Amino acid sequence: MRTYLGFAPGVGKTYSMLAEGRRRVEAGERVVVGWIERHGRSETRAQLRDLEVIAPRQALHRGSAFSELDVDGVLASGAKVVLLDELAHSVPDTGRGRWEDAADLLAAGLDVVTTTNVANLESVRDYAARLTGVGVVESVPDHFIRGGEVTVVPMAIDALRQRIMAGKVYSADRVGGALAEYFQVSNLEALNELCAAWVTGNLDEVGSELLFRRGLVNRPVVVAGVSGSPRGEIVIKTAAQLAREDDADLLVIHVDVADSSTSRSRELERNRALTGELGGQFSAIEGTAPARVLAEVARSRGASRVVVARRRSRLSKPARLAVASRLRRLLPDTMVEET
Repeated sequence: MRTYLGFAPGVGKTYSMLAEGRRRVEAGERVVVGWIERHGRSETRAQLRDLEVIAPRQALHRGSAFSELDVDGVLASGAKVVLLDELAHSVPDTGRGRWEDAADLLAAGLDVVTTTNVANLESVRDYAARLTGVGVVESVPDHFIRGGEVTVVPMAIDALRQRIMAGKVYSADRVGGALAEYFQVSNLEALNELCAAWVTGNLDEVGSELLFRRGLVNRPVVVAGVSGSPRGEIVIKTAAQLAREDDADLLVIHVDVADSSTSRSRELERNRALTGELGGQFSAIEGTAPARVLAEVARSRGASRVVVARRRSRLSKPARLAVASRLRRLLPDTMVEET
């Protein structure tokens, strides 16, 4: 296995993976693309060209359909090399990580060429989440990545920001938000340092120093979970009050389970604005199990409390299935409050 590792999205990991695929095709190897994230990038489309792409399977989860890697289709193709983008992705209908599908393909004798960001490495994600203020929960075990070859895809921070401003990483309507949030120079510098430290094996030393410089060491955190329902406002205000009482940071998390209704989107925008007014940080994180995602964020940030909305009706679902109940099982040492 070879992993193309980047310190941030947009540095050219997918392009590098496809370039290797083309080189191996030209050398006479049978190569297929198992999964590709295009993100509308022209360079990616150009590099993909006539590489053979395995049609995705359709996964059903909570009434929605998702395109996912078809492992059986890859195996049936007879290929010797498979290209898999976004190794840290979680598969909604199986709950497995794409890295586990990659492990199955490796066990079947295929070479795997793949991509991931340093923030998605299991040992790095907590540092990255705290330093950037963005929760990153999908992850890949370090031992799996280190079990193969790792090629770091370098890019100067100024060059990456220029690519973003030129619309080569995100669509025009997302450029401003990207530069103002995750892609701030300070965040990119920190991620770049974490990437270099992971490669050289001194991650904890560098990560702790970065947290110290940012004043983030041992700072208590209150996490609020919002779903996009009207209850989000009271959840955020309650969590903000608890954060003030505890002299803690406020972190509001929305777990995006592919519900794209207009009303929910508008409510989430109000939640984001309210969080900012109250001095907190708002993060939307992709995931399929809200309680599990919130628990992972709470653990990564060392949260003292987690606040969620109370169930609307005791008849709506069994108590054991409620988010708060699941959180209490997942976080036995953390105070979970409903409001």
